[in-house]
Amino acid sequence: MRPDDVPLLALLRQEMNFSSERQRVIANNVANANTPGFVAQDLDRAEFERTVSEVMSQRRSANGMRLRTTRDGHMSGTAPVDTSARTWSTQDTPDSETTINGNSVVLEEQMVKANETRMRYESALSLYQKSLGLIRTAIRTPT
Repeated sequence: MRPDDVPLLALLRQEMNFSSERQRVIANNVANANTPGFVAQDLDRAEFERTVSEVMSQRRSANGMRLRTTRDGHMSGTAPVDTSARTWSTQDTPDSETTINGNSVVLEEQMVKANETRMRYESALSLYQKSLGLIRTAIRTPT
């Protein structure tokens, strides 16, 4: 059993992947804060949420891919849906101000976005680690 076979863990992993990619985009914005004509970019959170909803509904409707249970102790489930290869598209999202040279990056706004993204990533990571710990506890044999 892989960790992504558990829907909650797959969801948390997707959140971490999205947050990592968003942090990369924000870092690119900060790096180009003085580039004339540069427009700040971001990832679309609504696109992420739609994708997660689609993946979760695919997991629920994968009736033809049931795992075979051969003993009473076996758990039934569905075959994993590979979500690790998902890439997110960037879109222009100018900040609140544009300078005379056409640059639309406001460092303060980018820092707020970076901090929000970091907190989302750390929350997802913490829940992921705690969930794995619970699974390990559950499968441990009594001594």
